[in-house]
Amino acid sequence: MKDKTKYIIVTLLFILVSIILLKNTNLTNNVALSKSIQIIIILFLIRISYGCTLYIRKQYKKNKYSYSIIMNLGLLIFININILRNINLLFSNWNVLNIIDIYNNTLKSFSYFSMLILPFIAVLSIYSIITNIVLIKREGFGYQNLLGMFLGIFALIGLFGSQGIYMLTSRLLSGNIIKLTIDILINVTLSYLYTLIVATLYCNIKAAKHTPKYDKDYIIILGCQICKDGSLTPLLKSRVDKALDFAKKQKEKTGKNIVFVPSGGQGDDEVISEALAMKKYLLSQGIENKNIVIENKSKNTTENMKFSNNIIEKRQKGAKITFSTANYHVFRSGIIATSCGIDCEGMGSKTKWYFYTNALIREFIANLVQERKKHIWLILIINLSILILIMIGYFNNLI
Repeated sequence: MKDKTKYIIVTLLFILVSIILLKNTNLTNNVALSKSIQIIIILFLIRISYGCTLYIRKQYKKNKYSYSIIMNLGLLIFININILRNINLLFSNWNVLNIIDIYNNTLKSFSYFSMLILPFIAVLSIYSIITNIVLIKREGFGYQNLLGMFLGIFALIGLFGSQGIYMLTSRLLSGNIIKLTIDILINVTLSYLYTLIVATLYCNIKAAKHTPKYDKDYIIILGCQICKDGSLTPLLKSRVDKALDFAKKQKEKTGKNIVFVPSGGQGDDEVISEALAMKKYLLSQGIENKNIVIENKSKNTTENMKFSNNIIEKRQKGAKITFSTANYHVFRSGIIATSCGIDCEGMGSKTKWYFYTNALIREFIANLVQERKKHIWLILIINLSILILIMIGYFNNLI
């Protein structure tokens, strides 16, 4: 059965069950109506969760490097946690139409959610701050190197701030509808962002650990800074070694040779191009000159991909391509390759521990920027659904 057909069937079942529940509910009985609405909410969330799962599976098969996968995975985590939350609330003694119950249970449940992932986010935030300090100390000051520190501090403020908001408002609860609503929406929005961080981390780790199929014709090695004497830095050497290891295993498993495409131009402070430096290293490792094609004009990852692909296309149409880069750079490089119309898989080499966190944060911010309209709409829809419940209780004087 096709995914589209399954999606339609699930949607129709949700509508049917909702109609049956409301038809057989005594609308004058707040408890019965509350439980019916609660069941409809759970079914609705299950329907969305099912749709997200289908989309992620379909998108991953089509292209494993996509910010939309991160967005939908974050939403899936957020929704599934809320399915469990609502199932728990279904069996508790509270009225979904009562504004005080909405406030106490919604804010409390999201507070519990924050507490559930608080150790993970707190450790990640503190680790992010520490790695940025080390990064600045060893690599020099730069605005990009401050991203981890800023996000780490923001995450800690968000985590402990949301707990503080709940504790303060639970004591000073005065029935102010605006104040209660703002408290809830802040916690909901923060919870969504936390799940997005988890999804970003998962997708980056999965991409870094991925091993492409051993059927490739070319392997692009993405360049980076070389030493003053023209030798490879440990970071760049690890990328080339990863490519060499892949080529060796492919030869052993399939008997197929691969052509290396070291990619990188010459910077103002570099004695030779990064591509030539990599070629010299490949030759020293026993790779024949005929199996090396350099691309020495690029200045960034986008140009690495574009210029290298142009060279490959001239040599062999429809060639199977992979690329080698640092583990923290695989997912982003894959997205760039896709944007350039290149169908390829990537692999990641090990790198210094303090690089990864800052790169992960760049991916999180890049995802927010790239998919900003979708994120804004999702947050608005989620918050709007809660506002509807609040309005139902408020206009029915259930305060």
